[in-house]
Amino acid sequence: MSSNHELKEVTITELQQMYKDGLITVREVVKEYIHRIKNIDQGENGLGSVLEINPESLEIADRLDGQGYDEQQLLYGVPVLIKDNIDTADRMHTSAGSLALADSIALEDAELIKALRAQGAVILGKTNMTEFANYMTEHMPNGYSSRGGLVLNPYDRQKDPSGSSSGSGAAVAADLCVASIGSDTCNSILGPGSAHGVVGFRPSTGAISQQGIIPISFTLDTAGPFTRTVEDAALMYAALTGKPVVRDSMESIKGKVIGYNTWEAKDREDRLPWADEAVRELEKAGAIIERFELPETPYVNDLMKYEFKYAMNKYLAGLPKDYPIKTLKDIIEFNKKEPTKTLRYGQILLEDAQENTTGNLDEALYLDILKDRKEKMRQLRELFQGMDFCILYSFNNILQYTALPGITIPYGLQENGLPAVLQLAALTDEKLLENAYIVERTIGKRIGPRLKK
Repeated sequence: MSSNHELKEVTITELQQMYKDGLITVREVVKEYIHRIKNIDQGENGLGSVLEINPESLEIADRLDGQGYDEQQLLYGVPVLIKDNIDTADRMHTSAGSLALADSIALEDAELIKALRAQGAVILGKTNMTEFANYMTEHMPNGYSSRGGLVLNPYDRQKDPSGSSSGSGAAVAADLCVASIGSDTCNSILGPGSAHGVVGFRPSTGAISQQGIIPISFTLDTAGPFTRTVEDAALMYAALTGKPVVRDSMESIKGKVIGYNTWEAKDREDRLPWADEAVRELEKAGAIIERFELPETPYVNDLMKYEFKYAMNKYLAGLPKDYPIKTLKDIIEFNKKEPTKTLRYGQILLEDAQENTTGNLDEALYLDILKDRKEKMRQLRELFQGMDFCILYSFNNILQYTALPGITIPYGLQENGLPAVLQLAALTDEKLLENAYIVERTIGKRIGPRLKK
């Protein structure tokens, strides 16, 4: 078996057909991905996207091989990497990239991990991330953590890997797993999906359980998958939620009404010419384009600030009784003891949340923000009515603020060699996936990075 050739860019459906036909074993697949991680990702010249390989991964593979292919399991034998802020009850750690939690092993799986295991997935390892999902300090590089160092963009190691789920996005782009899980509070799935030329799916808030995820804001947080195709994202979403798989209806783009965000200004220097080109392609194929402007969301940072201390203290209280870190204050004090290791960029946001919020969610501004959010949810849903889906290019976190889903669709490469990626949004997860299939089929194009082994 030349597994390296057979597994390159393999999809979930293709991999499971190989299992069904007896062409490969789960152990062989897991060993191949572990080999790729050690070759491409680890060491001095590696990408740094994987923090640790699950020491139980081959045991899981052997159990699945002994059981035999099960077509009832959506993810039978699929190796999945998990962001390091998601609990796994095995011999791996859950640290959110911090040294304060570097020795923390969860008492039980997060709900979403239970769902993945029930569907036959192999939890392959943990991915590096921006420490505490980028809610630690200002000016920390995306993808940097005290525990794991810096995640590098596989397309260009000098470029931003984007968002706190940078390791999860880079690992899928570099073909170190079939799929991965990230989390998104403010652009941490859509950002890495765009930076790494993969499908990053941020489901509507509440679709996937937040239980067992190191939090920032329970109002904004959600987990979601990174894959290389929309079909794989739909399969992962079904496994994570227990909902039916959204299949490709094979509908045409013709007649579809697509909203296109006008970026609130016509002369922005950071406009993406290829995005306008993609819209023209869709219009040429028969889509109807309606341009619109997004409302402002000025309170996202305040919302995170007020919910962070409350949510973090609640999570930490559930760690094993003998674990020394029990509160946000404990994390801050731990970091102060070895600042050269833990505070390379400081901890301004941690200290601000600790010192300037009650942790009881009773501040007047916080309550006003919830009212504003409710109004923005109404406005955006009204705006999206009559549109099949929207193409958005504004990182003001309006989708996160209003609990709506978003997804990234690769569209080839830009002139500088970095991925060109469309960002789509719709009113429901199902509607978004249905239309993502159509866009992928009509103009989608994934080009993987050229990797040096």
